[in-house]
Amino acid sequence: MSFSCKGYRENILTFKSDLTKVGVPVTIAGVSEVLQAPAEKDFIGITCYADGKMAGVIMDGYVEMPYTGTNPSFGYTYLVSDGSNGVKTPASTTTSKHNVIVLKLDTTKKIVGFIL
Repeated sequence: MSFSCKGYRENILTFKSDLTKVGVPVTIAGVSEVLQAPAEKDFIGITCYADGKMAGVIMDGYVEMPYTGTNPSFGYTYLVSDGSNGVKTPASTTTSKHNVIVLKLDTTKKIVGFIL
C-alpha cells in the first residue's frame, strides 16, 4: 500500500488574477488579488485553478511542486518561489517566513511534496 496526502486539509480561496497557469506559487498583489511570486520571495499558496480573471489558490494542505537548486530537507523547512513555476530552498541571503513540512522528495524528477 502506498502513502498519499492528497486532499489533506486542503483549503482554497479565490482571488482576482491574470494568471492562466495551475501549479504556480503566488503572492498578494493587492486587495483580493494575487500574482506569480517572484524568485526568492515567500508565497501564500499554489494555484489550482486559473482562467486569466480569477485564480483558485490552495492556502493550506498538501501539494507537490517542481523544485530547483539544492534538495529541500525533510520535515520543517523554508521554501520560496523559484521565479518560474516551482519552489526552492532560499539563498542564504533571503529571509523566508514560509515554513512548510516536506514529506516527499523525488530527486530524480526534482519534485517536492509538502504541507503548506
